[in-house]
Amino acid sequence: MSEIAKPKFIFDFQKLMKTFTEICPDFCDEPSYANATMSRRFAEQVIFEYSREAKEAKAKNIDEVRKMTLVSKCAQEYSIKNKVTILLYTKNPPPPTQPSLLHGHLELTFKQASLLAVAKYCQLVPYLVARNEIVLTPLAGAIFAKEDLPEFARALREPLPDLVMAIISSCQTDGYYLQHSRCDIALAALIKTVNDLKMRASIVKKTIKMYKLYGKDFDMARFEICIKFLKSEKVKGSNYDIEQIFSSVMSIDLKNNVQPPPNPLRSTEKRKIKCAANFSGKTDQNRKK
Repeated sequence: MSEIAKPKFIFDFQKLMKTFTEICPDFCDEPSYANATMSRRFAEQVIFEYSREAKEAKAKNIDEVRKMTLVSKCAQEYSIKNKVTILLYTKNPPPPTQPSLLHGHLELTFKQASLLAVAKYCQLVPYLVARNEIVLTPLAGAIFAKEDLPEFARALREPLPDLVMAIISSCQTDGYYLQHSRCDIALAALIKTVNDLKMRASIVKKTIKMYKLYGKDFDMARFEICIKFLKSEKVKGSNYDIEQIFSSVMSIDLKNNVQPPPNPLRSTEKRKIKCAANFSGKTDQNRKK
């Protein structure tokens, strides 16, 4: 007798954001310019510190875990301490599950923590740009040069903060979950980071499919602009890359794929972000390098 196939796990990022907000209520807003929120500190630590440590752990093939305490105040004004455990890297990853709270404790993979961190960091971008600061995440900074972004935004005829948020989100692993991500930027990033043509072709098809499932169609005209602004030298063989991407777009057939997961962002009005970022100290200095 054959085994009954288990249903395929579908990660719900919207549900994770709601779960995280339960232990970090300021995740959705930045109420004060002068005072950094707990969620901002979480985002900064994950993006600019834990990302480096996760990379080192993966290179050494050693298990690495980080624990963080999130302190918040309830309506009665007394402090509540919750715990977050982040698996930076493990040699034997557990089966994928939807993170859930257990007695004020939340366990996350590094990928899940990074998605939360980038979602939070995008709240800060408009305020940084208003102060003439462009601070990219390490992943985005490896692909695009921040000094090129004003010209990049003009080429796309869009506000600079919107482009910065799109780049940060699209360069993130599994960025299709994020509100500001775009398929064309994600594919341009693949050209920069994946050199093996066979592997790239496979990842491109998967990326196009997943972005489409989340209501984010590929735009060839924008993609052609994106690859002109990839970091360092101009992309070699860019005509071939464009042809390969176009071929992948044409070959995508979603009829045989599963139904798209719930995506509240497609049906809800974009919320006006209130934020007051204040970057100072050693962490900020390291980031500007």
